[in-house]
Amino acid sequence: MSARSAKRGLPALGLALGLSLGWSAPARADVVDDAYAAGSQAATANDWAGAIEHWQRALELLPGRSAQLDYDLGTAYAQLGELGRATYHFERALQPEARPSVEVAEAARRNRGIVRRQAEVQAEVNDARISRPPSWWDLVVGVLAGQALAWISLVSAWLLVGTVVVRRWRARKGASETRGIGGALVLVFALVFGMGGGLHALAISADADHPDAVVLDAVVDVREGPGAHLPVAFTMQGGSHVRVLDQRSGWLRVRLPGGLEGWVAVDSIARLYQPPQRTRTNAVPAAKLN
Repeated sequence: MSARSAKRGLPALGLALGLSLGWSAPARADVVDDAYAAGSQAATANDWAGAIEHWQRALELLPGRSAQLDYDLGTAYAQLGELGRATYHFERALQPEARPSVEVAEAARRNRGIVRRQAEVQAEVNDARISRPPSWWDLVVGVLAGQALAWISLVSAWLLVGTVVVRRWRARKGASETRGIGGALVLVFALVFGMGGGLHALAISADADHPDAVVLDAVVDVREGPGAHLPVAFTMQGGSHVRVLDQRSGWLRVRLPGGLEGWVAVDSIARLYQPPQRTRTNAVPAAKLN
């Protein structure tokens, strides 16, 4: 596929993203509200670089997470053709900690899919490696590390304690006709608590040891070691998901889902569970809205 054919797909990207751009509720702090309003005004004028500057400031000042702000930043970066940074913000908008509304989550998934298809086209044009879509195992690990399993394990622990207390109380009263049911409940709650809590802890530990990250730059040289003087092993497409394995002197050792490993400059990727840093905006707009 040629570079010309890759560019032909970008107007559709810009139009789709522009149509689904949303506006959040007023922020609590006036300074955050002013920054968001300035970004919204810039976006209305198709000044996406200006919108990013204001929304990034609002995100930095906000005492917490905002799925809407991450979604809007992802949309603005996609309009500029910065697919890696767009992917990063769409992924953060979908994290449970950001508490996205149903509407924001659906829009973020839709736009993330559009950006992903464009990144695949760019990877073919650039002859770069790109991370494969999440497998069933990745989804399982995500569920295990999620808050839902943690709550299920916690509730099971309390139910286990309650069941044991009730059984002892009934035993002192001489009521033994439901002993079999009580024993079965204790076993079930103990298994759910033990297995669920253990698997959740393992998933959290694995995610903490090798955090998930997204490649920000359009194309990143992956080197054989931590140094710009070392040979390039392969190139990696912006928007790819990687795991961070090690860090040394401004370099990160990362691994693609398929197993390829190498070293990249520390500022070329961003961990999903770390607050975003202010980034440069030097891309040429990918498309104009009609």
